[in-house]
Amino acid sequence: MNPLELIALARVLVGGVIAGERDSATQTELRRAVSCAYYAMFHTLALSNANTLIGASPADQQRWAWQQTYRAADHRPTRNKLSSANLGGRFPGAIRRFGVAFADVQRVRHSADYDPHSNFPATDVSELIGRVETAIANFNQTSDDIRRDLAIHILTNVRSD
Repeated sequence: MNPLELIALARVLVGGVIAGERDSATQTELRRAVSCAYYAMFHTLALSNANTLIGASPADQQRWAWQQTYRAADHRPTRNKLSSANLGGRFPGAIRRFGVAFADVQRVRHSADYDPHSNFPATDVSELIGRVETAIANFNQTSDDIRRDLAIHILTNVRSD
């Protein structure tokens, strides 16, 4: 899954061009745009986890271990581990801001997917997509060592004994 393609699709959906011949996006398109933005963040993290722990080459990406690592993150535990309290001072600002954005966008995505009464103005969804795009760009600019440490933080349970 390519996170940048998900961002591009989210932008297309906000433009309302899928259903065609309308002036604005439908709520269904806006809801899917929110979901695409969230999954762009989720897949950015999954890709980083697999690439930093297993390897980023095409051959690495064919390995069972790479695929398992990519799929290992679960949505709610990932959100909890990305919270400021759980990240503490171990990670730089770009990672902490990614964590805050991840939690916020996940909350909005839940509303988009599961609350039939929620309403999403196109301008709000466009701003959310921009925020996601910035968070992903800043996340991807952090060093492999930091993202490797984050992958371990996300994918393992720390023992307290």
